[in-house]
Amino acid sequence: MKRKWKIVALLACCLLFAALAVSVSLAPAGDHGAGKHFGKYFEGKADRTFGGLRTRGRDKGNETTGQIAAWGLALANLAVGISLLSKAVRRYAPLSEGVKNSVGKFNGFQKKHLMVFHYFLNPVILAIALLHWTLSRCRDTALPEWGLVTMGVAVGLGIVLKYRLCPKSLLRNVYTMHTRPVMLLVFVFLLLIGHFAMD
Repeated sequence: MKRKWKIVALLACCLLFAALAVSVSLAPAGDHGAGKHFGKYFEGKADRTFGGLRTRGRDKGNETTGQIAAWGLALANLAVGISLLSKAVRRYAPLSEGVKNSVGKFNGFQKKHLMVFHYFLNPVILAIALLHWTLSRCRDTALPEWGLVTMGVAVGLGIVLKYRLCPKSLLRNVYTMHTRPVMLLVFVFLLLIGHFAMD
């Protein structure tokens, strides 16, 4: 029981940090208000350091944390990607039943060995993404922050599913929300468009 409460606290912290990220970014409203806010902060500060990591001021991002978050996200969700591809192949590809069964067995095997990365890496990657955001905040767009919130919601729902932190009657709805492709598409869209806007 104590373990569940620790996990709930971790989930709450993740969502709180994501919400704070958005509120801080959007607080100074009007005509690139965020730019004025962060412009004051970075004025006269060409370089900054955070925990030994060096970054440029203004709209420059921190490449190290960004690369770690991107590759970590890919690794953490590799099993999910393979599983979706396997299901699509079994459903739509004109293959014999024997081949489809082999694909299904392979999918079961990889999920057994790779899903552990999905469960435990995603919260870590969310923390790294939060660090990346603190080092790379853009003055002109809030899209990366919304992507971060989407990621926080997905990770939060995953933690609820993994440790069954809600009533059984709600688990099916949580599972549906967590596994819907639309959440992934929204996350990728916000992340890519937001980073292109920053560049």
